Formats: sequence, C-alpha cells, structure tokens
Amino acid sequence: MDLQTLRTSLRGVLAFTPTCLRDDGSLDLDSQRGHAAFLAGSGVGAVVVCGGVGEFYAVDESEYADLVRETVDAVGGRIPVLAGVGHATAIATRLARIAAAAGADGLMVNPLYFVTPDADGMVRHYREIGAASGLGLIVFSTDGTVYDEADLERLAEVEAAVAVKDEAGDQALFARCVDRLGDRYVWINGMAELPAVDYARMGAVAMTSGLVNLDPNVALDVWAAALAGDADRHAALVRERIAPIAALRTARPGYHITVIKEAMHLLGRCGPVVRLPLLPLRPEERAALAEHLDRCGYRRPEPVG
Repeated sequence: MDLQTLRTSLRGVLAFTPTCLRDDGSLDLDSQRGHAAFLAGSGVGAVVVCGGVGEFYAVDESEYADLVRETVDAVGGRIPVLAGVGHATAIATRLARIAAAAGADGLMVNPLYFVTPDADGMVRHYREIGAASGLGLIVFSTDGTVYDEADLERLAEVEAAVAVKDEAGDQALFARCVDRLGDRYVWINGMAELPAVDYARMGAVAMTSGLVNLDPNVALDVWAAALAGDADRHAALVRERIAPIAALRTARPGYHITVIKEAMHLLGRCGPVVRLPLLPLRPEERAALAEHLDRCGYRRPEPVG
C-alpha cells in the first residue's frame, strides 16, 4: 500500500489482535485466521498483528511470517493489515521485509527497550525499516519511549513515517505535537477507550483497541461518541461495558494481554494461553471477568459434558 493510501486508510478503530496459541504454546493459525476474518467484517479500520497485545516479542521469525501471512489472507484486502516490528534495527528490518513479503500494508514500529538512542539514531532506525519494506510506518510513543515535538519533527525527515500512535498518555504533550506538526502525521489515540473524547477533540482520527477483540460494536460506538463530542454517551459506555475489563487489565503486570485472551477464550474464540514470562489469570480474576461478560449479555459456549 502506498504511503498516501495508508495515510487516508488510518481512520476509525484499529484492532490489535492477540496471537492465538494452542494449549502446548504453539501457534493456533486456524483461530488466528477466523478471528482476523471476524474483525475484518466488523467495521474496524484496520487489523494489527504482532503488536503489543500480539506478544510480538515472544514469536520467532518463522512464526511471525505465518501470523502476518495468515492474517493478510483472512482479511482478504477488505481493510489494511498492519504488522508490528521491533527490536534493534537489524532485526526490525528483517521483520519488515518478512511483513512486506507476506502482504502487510503498513508497519507499527514497536518501542525499543534497554536503550534510548539519540535523535540521529532513531531517524536512521526508521529510515532503514522504511527502506527495507517499502511500507508506511507508525511511530509508537509510549512509556520509556516518549516522542516530544522535537523528536517527531526529526522523524518527519523520514518520508515513510506517516502516523503517530500516542500511548504515553500525556495529553498536553500530544496537543502540542498536533499543533506543531499538523497534518504531517495521522494522529492516533493509543490510549484506547477511556480518554477517547479528549483525544478526538485534540485531533486524533483513529483509536487503537484491544477490547475490540471482544465486541467491535462497543469499541466502534465509543469512538463514534468521541468523534461526535458526545461525552455522556461515551461515559455511559465506559461505565457499563469498558471500565470493569480495563480495571482487570491494569490489575497486574502483563494483564493487558492476558485479560483479552482469557475473555476471548470465555467467548469461545481462541485459547487463553500466553507465553512466559506472562502468566494466566488467577481463578478469582477469571471469575470476575466471566461475571462481567455475563452481565453485559455476551453469549458464552455451553460447557461440554
């Protein structure tokens, strides 16, 4: 997908899909395909594979290729498929080539860890990923890798850098960046449903979501309310459908992934398995999650036997 087409496609809810695993920890590509097809027909703006919710750090290159290829095939061109890339530049560029060969439409550049390069190093990092893949890149600002106005101005030198996902949560900084750089980037609310109204007001045109995997309609309704500035509707949706799961996702480290997988398992969509060092939900937390799903009217499969 060329850069301009990608820019105009990054709208609405961007669905960050988990990586479906069997009980033995191997990839469950049948469930991965089925879920990607489900999301592609749900009204979301794009599907993201091997992002943070997708445990990108825990898959090898062969698995990565399978995940991107199967997702692209299941989506069938209905909406863009974005693939996460990460790690140091040499590894990220290899993943970028794999994603491009598998048919991805763009790349989410996941944050580095252990190191914080200077601006020149980050520009080279993004430039080499873009050159290796020929794809547009989404800059990911989050805890530990927060991009300010000067950083994003430098990264604007890289033509392939088309969008910014803000998961750092500093709304004042986000507003300053939008004011300074305007339409150079597509601005994405990476903080999901809870602050959606604020981000839409500041200029975000898309929202990332993990909860969308459970109920795309709720995520789409939240973002529609945000774009309309309907704070009352947004607050009601958050209170009734979002807040209990959001609270569980922040209860323990790693639960932002684990809770989504467990909820999908309770709804019969994929297994709950996560890869170490992440751990499954504790029984009392699983019971609380099941109670919330039941209270919201989600239909769960009948137990066998």
